Amino acid sequence: MGKAILLLIALLALIVPGIQASPAVGRSIQEPKQATRPADKPLEKEAKQPAEKQAESANNTSEPKQTPPFALRVTVDQIIGISLRAENAKLTDIAADLSKKLKTPVALSPVMQKQRATIDFADVVLEPAMQLLAPLVYIDYEIDSAPGAHPRPVGIYLSAHNEPAPAINANVRSTSQAFIISGNTEGESDEDDDIHISYRNGKLTLKAKDQPLLDVLSSISDETGVRLEAKDDATETVSVDIKDLPLDEAILKVSPHLRLYLRADLYRNQRTPLLIVIVQPEKRRGILLRLS
Repeated sequence: MGKAILLLIALLALIVPGIQASPAVGRSIQEPKQATRPADKPLEKEAKQPAEKQAESANNTSEPKQTPPFALRVTVDQIIGISLRAENAKLTDIAADLSKKLKTPVALSPVMQKQRATIDFADVVLEPAMQLLAPLVYIDYEIDSAPGAHPRPVGIYLSAHNEPAPAINANVRSTSQAFIISGNTEGESDEDDDIHISYRNGKLTLKAKDQPLLDVLSSISDETGVRLEAKDDATETVSVDIKDLPLDEAILKVSPHLRLYLRADLYRNQRTPLLIVIVQPEKRRGILLRLS
């Protein structure tokens, strides 16, 4: 019995060192540690890839940016230029943007308010550009008689055929409390002191020497029906000699201190004076500064 125990102890002594020194057993213990370290990173990448793909997929499925229905560009210098590209755009939206850029009211008739526009043009001056948008176009202008001044639109109206024209005072309204409309002076005088005026077929002939500006303009107003706005403290005298000129050109030649409002009917090619205003020199400087 004692020999059996000693033999068992001797066998155990031989087996235990062999187990500790065995390379196969050592690899079986260490290999899991070496395998788990590099495997961690691929697992992280695989976990991230679905999220990235989801984000890309969300971006790809987002709604594409819509192109605006129209693009309008306005250049305002001595001459107004307009560029417009529209694809089935509401004319009311175009008119609103045009009014904002020109700083001028743009009104549409009831028929034109329902219209849409598909059009493309670039750098077209104001009047032909408006004729591309509507059959009938009316433009009210403010024209300064000072040298170098340019007409300024103060109202644009777009209409269809068989619609009434806008009211004469739709945008041009007088502001003065007094209107001076005087007739010819009574009594006879020398020919050089008289105001001679005639208005036929849209042409004005006027001759006056050293006459009060108010009297000359009042004679024009009486003869043509154009409204006159003035203050009674105007003391300027004028001498004019005009023969057969269109009414708007003739009025602007009377004095450098006038402002004329007229309406251009582009369909009929007519220009109708609406209002004559006498502008004091000190006020004119402020007006030119504001418009420049």
